Parts: sequence; C-alpha cells; structure tokens
Amino acid sequence: MNDDLETPPPAAPADTTPGPSSRARRLVGTVLPAVLVLGAIAGGLGFIKTTVDGADRTVRTTVWTKTITQPDNDPAGDFLKGRTDTELSRKLLPVPEGYALGPDVDEYGNDGELTGKQVTALMKSMGKGFSGPARREMNKEIDKLGIKGTAVRSYEAGTVDLVATLHLMRIENRQFLRSWYDAERDWPDTRKGPKIEGHRNVECFLGPKTDGTSDLESMRCVAYDGDLAVNLSASGVKPFDASAAAELMKEQLDHIASPGKYV
Repeated sequence: MNDDLETPPPAAPADTTPGPSSRARRLVGTVLPAVLVLGAIAGGLGFIKTTVDGADRTVRTTVWTKTITQPDNDPAGDFLKGRTDTELSRKLLPVPEGYALGPDVDEYGNDGELTGKQVTALMKSMGKGFSGPARREMNKEIDKLGIKGTAVRSYEAGTVDLVATLHLMRIENRQFLRSWYDAERDWPDTRKGPKIEGHRNVECFLGPKTDGTSDLESMRCVAYDGDLAVNLSASGVKPFDASAAAELMKEQLDHIASPGKYV
C-alpha cells in the first residue's frame, strides 16, 4: 500500500430536494382530485340528510350560472335522461330506469358541463394561496395536462335512498391520468368496496366506519378509460346499497365502451 497516495474526499451526498417542477406536479396532483369531486360527496350527503329531515329540496344553486352550460329541453330528445348536446355529455350515463336526475352538485347543477378553459381556470384559482414561484410552476403543469372539459350528472334512485354523482374529465396527458388513478386508489381509512366486473382500471371503496351516530354511508369509485377520468360518488341512508352504486359505475363504463347500447 502506498502511503503517499492521498485518500480521496468522500463524495458529496446527492441532492434529494425536489425541484420546482416536481413540487408543482405534486400540487397539481392535489388540485385535480379536488376538481373531480368538487362538492359531489358533500352535496350527496347533504341532499340525503335534507330528504330524511323533510327539508325543502327545490332550492337550486345560482353560482356560475353564466358559465355552466345546461341542457336545452329539446323536444327531439329525452332530456329527462340527461343532456346529449355535447360530445362529453353523451359520454355520461343516461338516467337509468328507476332513477331520475338528482340534486344540484354545487355550481354544476344536476347535469352540467365546463369547458377545458373553465376547468383549467378553476384549477389555477386553487393555487392562489401558494407563493409566486410555486404558483407559476403549478400553472405550467396544469397547462401540460391538456384538459378538454368536464361533465357532471347526478342521479336519484326512486326505490332506495341513494344519491349518486358521475363526473367525467377529458385529459390529453394520459400518463398523468394513470398517475391520478394510482393515487386515488390509496385513500386512508376507507374500506374496500364492490368489484366492477368486466372492466380494468377501476376501484371502489366505502367511506370510513362511523361511530354509530350517523345514519349515512358513502362510496366512491374511480376509473380511467382512454383519455377520460371517471369518478362516482354515492351516498345513502343505512343500510347503504353499495351494489346499486357499483352497478351505476359499471353501466357508466359500459356506456363509454358502447354508447349506442343506452341510446
């Protein structure tokens, strides 16, 4: 061994601090689910509660009424089944037998749609509390998603105490769509829900167990199909009919695959 050789200095530790783009992608990952389920769960639970209490169900929200597009009562179509005047609205499951259009879902109404520009602006507005650099990076990541629009339809079952909301969002960035789906499958404190037969890339889970003081239960399903993110939120009075909610999700995915079957 040659003592004249100097021992090389230890290598500097790798910098594992996330860069601005990485942080921005994580911020987008928290904002997108918020848009996808905007008011759906809370709205459904609130509607069920007011139904049980005998409260007035006729009051409609007026927020964003100038920008949310609503269906026309076209005599050539069955508007009670849901609107069909846009490509994305036709992707939503028409109201099945035994159901009717349900309660308003915040600013969307019970059968509404937002354009890609409107959804993008909504997502960016959620970053107003971040610092300037973080907000700018987040906005860049949002622009990369290529959001084409979102559509919402709510459903009310006539035979069981069940309210459900289906929410579709069209996104060009399919890599992000798959990442969103993987993240949404890992919600803490939830219970495994019913399986959706005949479809891949779909997961359902029930809400956390309650302490027995609440008479309400909820379920959520997430899926992606091509360039579509699909979200179902359902709630009802105990005993909650999870199978009925799961059937709605299955019919929605069936409808995306074969829309003519339900026309």
